[in-house]
Amino acid sequence: MSKVLFLVSPALNSFADKRKGTTGNKIDCAMHHFANAAVSDVQIGAVAGVAALAGRAVMKKQGQVLSGTTMQKIKQIYKAVPKPIKIAAGALIGLSLLVRNYKKGKIEQKYLDRAQFVDHTFTLDKKETPADSTKKA
Repeated sequence: MSKVLFLVSPALNSFADKRKGTTGNKIDCAMHHFANAAVSDVQIGAVAGVAALAGRAVMKKQGQVLSGTTMQKIKQIYKAVPKPIKIAAGALIGLSLLVRNYKKGKIEQKYLDRAQFVDHTFTLDKKETPADSTKKA
């Protein structure tokens, strides 16, 4: 459950941010956050899956049998993964998280700028007539 909340939290937070402007802008921002997190999670799952397959292959080659609860089996597979594969998997997962956070910042800035542009340029959102906006200038 916590992984689901981690996946959608930037998307949910974009709806609560009053600086994002219109509802359409908030929805677009949430959609891009969700897509960014989903891509990153798929990448992390693929890397972890490949590492687990490598550990499982090593266990079969050595003739080891999995036993115990699910968590004990996961620990056995993790211990069987060769060290270079563990290092490579950790580096790829870290890179994926780094890219995710970079894109998260870019998405936030894009939609904050878009909201600011709409607020300062167009007068329809503020219930003003076009004649009122020309008097201010």
